Amino acid sequence: MAMTLFRIIGAYRKWRNHWDDLCDHCGLCCYIRTASPSGEVTIDFSSPCKFLDEETHLCRVFKNRFREYPYCGSVNLYQALFNPAMPPSCAYVQTFRLWKKQPPPAQGGDGYSEQP
Repeated sequence: MAMTLFRIIGAYRKWRNHWDDLCDHCGLCCYIRTASPSGEVTIDFSSPCKFLDEETHLCRVFKNRFREYPYCGSVNLYQALFNPAMPPSCAYVQTFRLWKKQPPPAQGGDGYSEQP
């Protein structure tokens, strides 16, 4: 466990000055998400943030997103480590949840399920 902690600290030091560059622009954090008790993340694809461009997966107001949309949640180290609603395929989760590190998803699988 101590080795994992040192690896997390090392990864954070690497990314802290350019945190947003770690994002792979999947856009999954821009939808309503829930996590089941078993840890499965469900994403409601019928409710994207009004500023999400669903074709490019980019935020139309990225630099001012917290001012334009107060409900936009900043992804920080705590969220990356512990928020159960963060999709397993998220670059922040993959980088920092080293104790749950999973192999890349199988063809067509992203580690989340779509809400019916």
